Amino acid sequence: MDIRHQLLHAVYTLAQRQAIKDMTVNDILAEAEVSRGSFYKYFADKYDVVNSYYEEAMTEIFKDCDAFTWQGIFTKMTTYLEKHRVFFRAAFQNEGQNAFTQFFRDYLNQKFAAIITTHSSHQALSTDERKAVRFFVDGFVTYTRQWILSDTPQSATDLGYELHLFMPEILCRIRLDLPVTTPTF
Repeated sequence: MDIRHQLLHAVYTLAQRQAIKDMTVNDILAEAEVSRGSFYKYFADKYDVVNSYYEEAMTEIFKDCDAFTWQGIFTKMTTYLEKHRVFFRAAFQNEGQNAFTQFFRDYLNQKFAAIITTHSSHQALSTDERKAVRFFVDGFVTYTRQWILSDTPQSATDLGYELHLFMPEILCRIRLDLPVTTPTF
């Protein structure tokens, strides 16, 4: 594992033992067993490495999602979050700087709009469609956050299905040119 990934893995590991807001660069260095100079070669500060971990997680979640339906995308996402529930519980509890909730909301707003414009005849979203994406993402993030923070016995597959059911009609009417497959995990 290269040094950058050692540092990202250290954030993941530490978040399972302590609050993200309480992590320090020294904690990350000790967990990763790398020098301070190596840390600053890749990251400006602890906020930068934490945000980089969030971005890596989203990249992993959305990898190969072009082959899935909306429900498949939502199920893949909730399955990933469930598999890493301890980390994402810490991430969702973190407020203020490095708040995953806001990062997740911003990321999904951009990603869902990009999926629509990339995989449909839409060149751009209408004002109402942009509002619907924001509205849906706000509910999606809130509902998913509550699911992660509680010990709800609901499966990731069931949650993915429900999130798809809650998708606004204006967005459901947009035909995506995605193959009709469901991910296997």
